[in-house]
Amino acid sequence: MELECMRNRKNMDGLVLKRAAGKTGTLFFKVFRLLLLAGVGYLVIYPLITYLSIALSEPNDLYEELTGWMPQDPTFLNFKGLFGYFKYWDHLWITVSIAGVSTLLTLITCPLVGYGLARYRFKGNNIVFAMVILSIIVPIQTAQIPMYLDYQEFDFFGIGRLIGLFTGKPLTANLLNSYWVYYIPALFGVGLRSGLYIFLFRQYFMGMPRDLEDAGKVDGCSKFGVYLRIFVPNVKPVFVTEFLLSMIYYWNDTTYSRMFITLPDRQPLALYVETMDLFLNMMKDSIEAMEARTQLFAARLLVVLPLMILFIVCQKFFIESMDRSGIKG
Repeated sequence: MELECMRNRKNMDGLVLKRAAGKTGTLFFKVFRLLLLAGVGYLVIYPLITYLSIALSEPNDLYEELTGWMPQDPTFLNFKGLFGYFKYWDHLWITVSIAGVSTLLTLITCPLVGYGLARYRFKGNNIVFAMVILSIIVPIQTAQIPMYLDYQEFDFFGIGRLIGLFTGKPLTANLLNSYWVYYIPALFGVGLRSGLYIFLFRQYFMGMPRDLEDAGKVDGCSKFGVYLRIFVPNVKPVFVTEFLLSMIYYWNDTTYSRMFITLPDRQPLALYVETMDLFLNMMKDSIEAMEARTQLFAARLLVVLPLMILFIVCQKFFIESMDRSGIKG
């Protein structure tokens, strides 16, 4: 009996030690996770804090180092002067026009391409999908020169050259410094990151049961009716995700704009702020330059603010779509 009691005590002590070790490991993991998230959050938020700090500073404060997170005498005059000197509203409207229309066009074309690749089997299906993946991998700079030449003498997809065979002069148009350089690729599914959106829709459509398609055909729906009435309502999270990503990419784009938009008055907001930053770096230090620099940081803050609000509103659908489409990390 005594030997058995000793064994039971040892077993109990072992269970207590295991539970204590498990609780210690869980607590250590929680503390480590908290510190890691706090560090990552700091790296993300620090630029915004810097922008806000300088945007609320007076020009004279830039001659001295800022003490603390915020200036001692914050002012909103930089935001007031921003709308006059930097023409914020004009370039904001240009950015909304480019991003909004281009996003709307991608919302029309990319789901159709993704649906075709997912639900139909035809010769060259895998080749087309491989080209979609290739469009995600290959940077846009590799096609910069051909695209520039095509938009400089745009022949309406070969129709202008064909007319030139009869008239002696090809019918072309210069699309540089126009917003058609955004709209035309988006309309044909080759806009900014369109390959990613096609991939998302394809993954989502492939996970939907074939019975839905058969039920639609039984009810008398055409092939396009099955897509429009059955599949589209079931992929709302992907539509929201594409809308969010497309708006962000077009809103923040400077590479595409720098290639085709050279007139300052027609530049979107992100490129215009970047151009003004380069211009101010060439100016000598003066009170006017410091005032323009504080307004520039206010402009940077206002460039990011609409995207932050947009992401907060759409993040639920974004996370749901990433999970159901099979994309991890």
